[in-house]
Amino acid sequence: MDRIKTFKKIMEKSETNRVVILTNHYQILGNVYDCDECNKDEYVNLTNVRLCNINDVYDGICESDSMYDWLHINMDKVVAYSFLK
Repeated sequence: MDRIKTFKKIMEKSETNRVVILTNHYQILGNVYDCDECNKDEYVNLTNVRLCNINDVYDGICESDSMYDWLHINMDKVVAYSFLK
């Protein structure tokens, strides 16, 4: 199963679209824009996004973050993710 299908399956089981995604450089918090035409080819789209440099995260709190209405993320760059209730 490819990454985006696994991601969507876990999202469905979690019964939430709120997610925190970690890459080697960023902590990303947002809502998955669930769209079959948009979330494909190993990409996921988020709305209402808070982007934080991983070096600015202390005890789970971001000291300095950026806000975005929309963010397109390549799943190949994702190290970990968790859906939040």
